[in-house]
Amino acid sequence: MQSPYSIDGPAKPKAKAIFARRILPGMVALLVAAIVAAAFAIAHIARKIDQDALQQSHFLASKALQAQHDWMNRSIVDYAFWGDAYLHLSKQVDANWAYAQANLGPSLYKDFGYEAILVITPSGDTSYAVIHGELQAVDAFQYLQHGLSELLARAREAAEDDAGASALLWLHGQPALVAAASLATGGADIEEHEGPPSTLVFVDVLDAERLEAIGEQYAVEKLKLLTDPADHAGPAISQTLEDGTAVYFTWTAAQPGRLLLLVTLPVLAAVALGLGLLAWLLVRHALRAMHLLDLSYARLASSRSALAESEERFRDVAEAASDWIWETDEQARLTFLSNRFRQITGYEPKQWLGRPLLELLITDSAALRSWLEAPEITPLRSSYRAADGCERFCRLAARSIRHDGALVGYRGTASDVTEETKAQARVQYLSQHDPLTGLPNRSRLRDYLEQNLASLRSGSTLTLLYIDLDRFKPVNDTLGHAAGDEVLMGVASRLRERTRDGDLVARLGGDEFVVALHRMSEDGGIDRLCNRIIEALSAPFIYEDQQISIGASIGVALAPDDASQANELLRCADIALYQAKDAGRGTWRAYGREMDQRLHERLRREEELRVAIAEQQLEVHYQPRYLSQSMQIIGAEALVRWHHPTQGMLLPEQFIPLAEEAGLIIPLGRWVLHQACQQAASWPVEMTVSVNLSPLQLHDDRLLDEIARALRENGLPGERLELEVTESALLQETQSTLDALKRIKALGVHLAVDDFGTGYSSLTNLRHYPFDVIKIDNSFVAGIEQSTEDHSIVRALIELGRGLQMRVTAEGVETEEQLRLLTDDGCTEVQGFHMSLPMPAEELRRLLARPTDIS
Repeated sequence: MQSPYSIDGPAKPKAKAIFARRILPGMVALLVAAIVAAAFAIAHIARKIDQDALQQSHFLASKALQAQHDWMNRSIVDYAFWGDAYLHLSKQVDANWAYAQANLGPSLYKDFGYEAILVITPSGDTSYAVIHGELQAVDAFQYLQHGLSELLARAREAAEDDAGASALLWLHGQPALVAAASLATGGADIEEHEGPPSTLVFVDVLDAERLEAIGEQYAVEKLKLLTDPADHAGPAISQTLEDGTAVYFTWTAAQPGRLLLLVTLPVLAAVALGLGLLAWLLVRHALRAMHLLDLSYARLASSRSALAESEERFRDVAEAASDWIWETDEQARLTFLSNRFRQITGYEPKQWLGRPLLELLITDSAALRSWLEAPEITPLRSSYRAADGCERFCRLAARSIRHDGALVGYRGTASDVTEETKAQARVQYLSQHDPLTGLPNRSRLRDYLEQNLASLRSGSTLTLLYIDLDRFKPVNDTLGHAAGDEVLMGVASRLRERTRDGDLVARLGGDEFVVALHRMSEDGGIDRLCNRIIEALSAPFIYEDQQISIGASIGVALAPDDASQANELLRCADIALYQAKDAGRGTWRAYGREMDQRLHERLRREEELRVAIAEQQLEVHYQPRYLSQSMQIIGAEALVRWHHPTQGMLLPEQFIPLAEEAGLIIPLGRWVLHQACQQAASWPVEMTVSVNLSPLQLHDDRLLDEIARALRENGLPGERLELEVTESALLQETQSTLDALKRIKALGVHLAVDDFGTGYSSLTNLRHYPFDVIKIDNSFVAGIEQSTEDHSIVRALIELGRGLQMRVTAEGVETEEQLRLLTDDGCTEVQGFHMSLPMPAEELRRLLARPTDIS
């Protein structure tokens, strides 16, 4: 009798019935369940992917806004902790330095998009405001709505940590990113003012275009302001404004999971159809295949154990994550390496099988053994030598392999972190070095000085050279920053070539360099080195087939003779540099104690002049100008005097140069212009008043407006005002200078060339300028009695003025003979001590009231 389970013979129909009744429904149910489970799994994965993408976009959107906060904080700290900004903006705003010279002016709007730059005094007044790149007068507390006071308070607190503060405020119905920082000297050798400093404020309006640009930097698509959060179902983040209200932002979030569903569901349907067809084929052939199951069962049982080990191995590896997979025995000898090992290291896996892991890694055996005792706690960071000889870095993760509680080996992953390690090293390098020249930066220099000064032995010295480049700013202004960068790199190279191993060459920023030298105590050695450096930096640099010539000034300080602390040594070298530049540039000076006194004296005189201008210790005197034939007074030249509290009356030559160097000539000249127009308004209508213009005033963008305002407010016609420009100022003439003079001339104002004959200006250029008067310099007039050469020059200048159809005025007439010779030569106007000394305005009015008698 045949077995009932035999496939052949009479029992075959029974086997089919059993299969159809028990096995087939299970297969169909399993197939359906698998397809449904796959569909649910794909849907779950798609939803999870979309959730992850949304979460990532939340993070990136927040990161984009925070990055803008951080950037504004860094940017404002760079400007607020700048010594020059503190000097020119904290106590009293120097708008010429800030706006006209573009130190804190329209460039911040053009380059960075800052809608507003504000300086707010401790009392809350807005002392300086640039709105959309234009100088304006605004009230910051009306311009920025709610929360500005709290932001300013946080900025003052943050100043103690050399930091600023930022916040979101409302500006005309739009959120604006506002950064604030208290002005500080930034470590520069500048005397701090009494009381709290002013606060510098930058404003960046987050309009639609700005928000979209910020989002694009972090792959956030269409970042924008959310006007109605209650009706919005998309992604959103909130930012709290300084006044406590919240503003919401939204963006277009990616949906990769949705795309996955659209792609995979049709494929899954096709797979289900194919599986159905396959199941039908399997049913058809199942009975014939059943007798093969017993034969394959034995093979299946034998492979089940190996399969379990393989599954366990790769499950553990997947949990640890990896670049290449490794496995060792209990002695840490390699027993398995994945194919990825070959791609990363360049070695064939079989070269290392059976060899200790320690031979591959660059580490000591004790550290490796200690890590293997508890590898699950923390990864091991190590390095190894790749096949190409390069050192690479990896991070090892592992777990122990145990059978029945006994340790049989270790398995894990090795992630290549070479680029990450190099990036970290690069960040560390950049924190200590200048990115343009590769020289150590200020931070590295300070560390170097502190270490070397602390270890300075008795009898040894450390020499510090503080180098500032001369004529470097015009390179950037005329040829661009690329040319400036090329020059700076060339300077760094030349400085390296002229120093020794162990010495340090550093760049402090801008065009300032420092060289720290050992074994350089002899004055002769310092002199030779400084002269070599000045000579080297004065040699032309080549940029795009064009020669660029600059120069250098050097300040020298010695440790421990001058100072034994890093900051103090730098200060001494900086003072010496200042003296070198004051001596005419292109030279060097060594620090001396008397330099401190001279510097303090100069700063004291600058402050006295500022106070004099603010408290009106100045007075305008007038020297009349006469017609040479009739001796009729036709005008007077305004000459400023300073009633110094201790030194008495000071003449212009005693303080005007100081005003020009200290940046005070523009407010001083503005005051003289208004005083002269006010007092001349009461003179006879045929008289003019002459006012001198400094070359710096010619480049002041507000000069034309000031002239127009002075005439308008005092009711003085333009033809009664004469502005005198020195001939030397025309040596640096530009098209902008000519345009400025033409605009002044359009007001009806007369223009005169002062000190004519001393500036060697081009007669062709002079012919193009809209001048009305030539004033012959008194150095020629003084010699016409004794020198035929001077007399000939004066006669030629008179003829030149007549040929150019200009009036000619001779200055410095001090004798009757000089007056006679000038009159005979045809000079129509004269001025000098022979006719009248400069006098106060009231005395001039009395002179005008009586007949003229010069004989």
